[in-house]
Amino acid sequence: MYNRVARKYSREEIERIISVCENIEKRGLDPFSIDVKELLSRLRRILEENPDLDYYMLDAETIYKIATVIALQHKWLTEKAKSLFIDSQLITSRLTILDKKSIVQAFLKAWRPIISIEQLTSQRLHHGLEHFLSLPPRRDERTYGWKLTEKEIELSKIYLEKEREEIEEKMRSLYSELIGKTREKGEIDYWEFVSKPSIEETYDRAYILSFLISEGYVEVKKNPLKNELKLIPNTEKVPRKNTASLVINLTGGAK
Repeated sequence: MYNRVARKYSREEIERIISVCENIEKRGLDPFSIDVKELLSRLRRILEENPDLDYYMLDAETIYKIATVIALQHKWLTEKAKSLFIDSQLITSRLTILDKKSIVQAFLKAWRPIISIEQLTSQRLHHGLEHFLSLPPRRDERTYGWKLTEKEIELSKIYLEKEREEIEEKMRSLYSELIGKTREKGEIDYWEFVSKPSIEETYDRAYILSFLISEGYVEVKKNPLKNELKLIPNTEKVPRKNTASLVINLTGGAK
């Protein structure tokens, strides 16, 4: 009975060693968080106490897992050793001679943001209000959170409707202007069309143009080799079947 229990615990101990090694490999944990020498000593003790085929097979698997951890330790040390070749004084001197623009560009290339923010437009607010007002009333008499009066709801509708009409009017105006400027060649450079002396006006034109593109009134042709963006107006609205996101940096291209 004692031998059976001892063998059970020995097997569980080996399985725990294997599990620890697998977690380090799969989750990218610190490979130096375990003592390899101590694991090998425990494994040797267990094997000496249980000299049969099952334990030899488990022993082979465990040795392989421990070897994997040792390989990860070697990789970690190699990467750290490579980083030591970059002298801190050299980095300091390089940063000193760089201008602010170059430092910012280097930062942006290395920057990996973990969150992003999407702009909430007046159209989205309008859709949100319509959805909110279309919800059925609660049967429960209790009040939940913020309660709008009929007057506030009506004023919100009027305001959002006015905003929607203004955007639609700007869209019609900008679309007509685009049609006129592309009458001969059928296309026009993006920056040539949106750029204005005022940066605010440039941003406003780009903002309204994004609605025309999303709605299918305008196509964008991108040539990455020449770093060109061409606008091609459609004679009528074209339904979007396959949508794709196109990011345009106004700060870098606006003049």
